[in-house]
Amino acid sequence: MTRVEEPVREEGAGGPGEPGGDGGPRMSFLEHLDELRRRLMFCFVAALVGLALCWFVSDRILAFLLGPVADAMGPLAVIRPAEAFMAKVKASFVGGIFVALPIFFWQLWAFVSPGLYPRERRWVLPVMVVGTSLFLAGAAFCYWVAMPAAVNFLASQGEQFEFHVTVDYAFSFAAKLLLGLGAVFEMPLVVFALARLGLVSAGFLWRKLDVAIFICFVVAAVITPTPDVLTMSLFAAPMIVLYLASILVAFLADPVARERRAERRRSPRG
Repeated sequence: MTRVEEPVREEGAGGPGEPGGDGGPRMSFLEHLDELRRRLMFCFVAALVGLALCWFVSDRILAFLLGPVADAMGPLAVIRPAEAFMAKVKASFVGGIFVALPIFFWQLWAFVSPGLYPRERRWVLPVMVVGTSLFLAGAAFCYWVAMPAAVNFLASQGEQFEFHVTVDYAFSFAAKLLLGLGAVFEMPLVVFALARLGLVSAGFLWRKLDVAIFICFVVAAVITPTPDVLTMSLFAAPMIVLYLASILVAFLADPVARERRAERRRSPRG
């Protein structure tokens, strides 16, 4: 049997969990917390800047977010004096989150990069692009597929009633679904990071497939506003597909498995 040796590390490079990827001292727990606080502060400031930029088009953003609900249930109502203004502020904030997505992923990468190999720290641009694209893909799936299905089902259950849905409720409904599915679509990127750190493997994820499917349906039941199985399955299906894709991602990203494949290619066939 061919002996698999540990991958050779670059000079001065520490692995994940070792004293700094560049050979620096290990950070203490409190130093990690302080660094995390600093990164979160950058993210918050980026979201505020995005809010300020989106305020000038807040009416369009609000109309866009409320579109599926208004199309199915008719004109929306305002029942409090400040509700319209606060809806515009919250719509600007949601828009600011989408505008600041690349900054969020940049700060996340800056937080974890000290524990990576020097060559891996150059992946910041791909991480920003892939992370932003996955979030936008999740939000797009929600807006054009999942949300209309959920809203139309709810509307069909109350055809004998006259709807008076408030702007505040409709906005909370839409924002929860958009941000929730956007976050769920980050699953392959999260698994990639965990696999690179050696915390999960493709084999582990495959063995836990039945548990993952159950969790996907539980999460779908939480974020789905309707009790019917069809709509819940519509939310759970992309999660299951993403989990299966994450297994492949973990297989390709696992440094030990990659070294074994390279070793088998180098070894003569016996």
